[in-house]
Amino acid sequence: MKRNPRRALLVTSAIAALALGSAFVVSAAAVPRAGSGPGGCFDPVAFGAVPDDGVDDRAPVQAALDAASAAGGGTVCLGSGRWRVSRAPVGSYDRFAALSTHSAHVTLTGSGPGSVLELVGDQQAAAVAVLSIDPGASDVTVQRLLIDTSAATDTDEQTHAIAIGSGVCTTANGTCSMPVTDVTVRDVVFAHPAAPGSRKGDCIRVLGNTAATAVKRVTIAGGSFVSCARSGIGVQRNVFSLAVLGNHFGEQIGDTAFDGEATGGEWDDGLRLEGNSFADSTVNFSASLTSYRHATITGNTFSGKGVSLYRTEDVVVADNTFDVTALSGAGVVDAQNVATGDKIAGNIIRRHGAAGPGIRITPHSGGIPAQVTVTGNTIALDGDADAIYGDSVHEIGVRDNDITFTGAAPNGSGVTLQGISGPIEDAMITGNTVTGASPYFAAVRLDSRPGPFLGVTVALNASRGAARSLQCSQRAPGGFPPSIVSTGNRWNVAPTCAVATLEPGQ
Repeated sequence: MKRNPRRALLVTSAIAALALGSAFVVSAAAVPRAGSGPGGCFDPVAFGAVPDDGVDDRAPVQAALDAASAAGGGTVCLGSGRWRVSRAPVGSYDRFAALSTHSAHVTLTGSGPGSVLELVGDQQAAAVAVLSIDPGASDVTVQRLLIDTSAATDTDEQTHAIAIGSGVCTTANGTCSMPVTDVTVRDVVFAHPAAPGSRKGDCIRVLGNTAATAVKRVTIAGGSFVSCARSGIGVQRNVFSLAVLGNHFGEQIGDTAFDGEATGGEWDDGLRLEGNSFADSTVNFSASLTSYRHATITGNTFSGKGVSLYRTEDVVVADNTFDVTALSGAGVVDAQNVATGDKIAGNIIRRHGAAGPGIRITPHSGGIPAQVTVTGNTIALDGDADAIYGDSVHEIGVRDNDITFTGAAPNGSGVTLQGISGPIEDAMITGNTVTGASPYFAAVRLDSRPGPFLGVTVALNASRGAARSLQCSQRAPGGFPPSIVSTGNRWNVAPTCAVATLEPGQ
């Protein structure tokens, strides 16, 4: 194909500027305060790019981004067509990306899914992002385009469609002490499938590489994660105030669709995971939080897998719909290790597949869940398992849940608390309704194994179809040193709780 001479000249000039290793490819003196395209856009065509010609557009698109940066901010507009990019050459500011910015007030916009950024060819097993938003970047928006890496080969596990935050910075421009702030990714479609015979990364990876280069205030909205080799959104350490709103996560996602894991022993803080839809997947969970504080997971639809919480504080899982075909015995909502102040409320949970709880709260690796609330959930189980299960929880309230066993559950109970790793302290089990078409094991089961129960109230619950109502057991004497307050319950059979004293409430 004949190459546009003007394009060749401009691309050559851009590459020459890149070789200087400067912060900006185009000098501020040579760049107008607004682009020459419609609406003042910086149009990569003006820098020599030609979409759909099968020739690498990386240098002119990068030149447009740098021109917008040098102008103090601007919008780079990609029209319809396929814009081919490749890894930046040696000497570039960010060698680990095709396109990158570390500037302020920059928008990269397409005209919709017909504007395609495509990474193609042999990546030589190198870490490369199609677009990297590096330390120092602020007020950056990426919107209304499709990112396609399906033609990229020999990729690496750090090959991401978009990287928000990175380890790329210099002391010369001060970016090694600058965070990434106020980033929006909106209405982007991702076709980032696994590469046969190669590893590959996330559709979006969010990482504050150091505390000084933390990522703050990111919104990811309206996206369609059609295929992602690993996670749809992978969140690592030093990430603060992240909103993931109204996205769709498809079936072709190789790992957890939303995977928040603060690596390196750190904590991430502040998450809104709201209004998203999650299709079925081949892993145990659609969303996972590890080492996270102050998060809300609300108004989502989970069609296939559930939510995992591990070492979390003040996390609310509320008003979601789960229709889960489980692959393991973990809970649909599964909280392990520290779960301090977590609240699981108002969810609709339907569980099929492998038997297991609707909600499970357990200690792990020395971390004990405490101050946990499970309230107002509607749970329907097909399998032989407990609807709500807790082990060694300190201060747990299980209130006003509606539980139904849709099949035989001879070993399943509506609410089961066990003291395996330690005591159960201050448990309130009130206002729950438990029913079943076939006899299930018990409405409420309290089991000291051998951790004691230190303060339990069972009040205003109702059961129908239970083989046992309130069932108490202990592995050794002394499992229930204080009396159990039991009042106002409407059981279909009498309690079987000889190992404990039942005391009517006031």
